[in-house]
Amino acid sequence: MRASFRRDTAETKVEVSIDLEGSGSSEVETGVRLLDEILRLLARGSGFDLRVRASGDLPTGDHHTVEDVAISFGQALAQVAVAGIGSSSVPSGEALAFAAVRFGATGYREEVDISRRSLEGMDLENLGHFMRTLAYNGGLTLHLRASGGDDWQKVEALATALGRALRRAVEDGCGDPGNK
Repeated sequence: MRASFRRDTAETKVEVSIDLEGSGSSEVETGVRLLDEILRLLARGSGFDLRVRASGDLPTGDHHTVEDVAISFGQALAQVAVAGIGSSSVPSGEALAFAAVRFGATGYREEVDISRRSLEGMDLENLGHFMRTLAYNGGLTLHLRASGGDDWQKVEALATALGRALRRAVEDGCGDPGNK
C-alpha cells in the first residue's frame, strides 16, 4: 500500500511518499537535521519505506518546514491507513518512551518533558507541534510519553516508539501489510 502527497505553500514545498509494505528504508532531506533523524527513526521503527523532500524558509526558523512535513506525512498516511490500534514502549539510554495510536479518530496527548530549547537545528517546541499536526492530518489519535535520559534519548525513543506503534496499528487494521 503506497501513497504520496505534495504540499506547496508560500513558505515550503514538501513531497512525501510512503510504502507500508516496505523494509524501513528512508530518503529524507528537509534541511532540519533533527527532523530528518526523526523521520528516519520512524521509518526504521515502522518498517515503512519513507521518502521526504522539503525545502522552505529555514532562515526564518524551522516551524513552517516541520509543520508542513507533518501535514504532508499525515495526509499520505491517511490515504493508506484508516483503521487499527497499536502501541509500543521503547528505551533509549536512560529514557523510556511510549506511543499509542488509533486510526479513525483524531486526538493528541503528550507527557514529554524537554529541557533544551533546540537540538540539531530544530526548536524542540516544534517536536510536539510535529506530532500533533501528524495526528490530526493522519486521522489518528496519538498519545506520547517520555521520561528519563537526556533530550536526544527522549526524541530517539519517541520516534522509534511511534514508528513501532504505527506498524502495529496498520497490522491491526488491515492485516500484515507485508503479506498482501
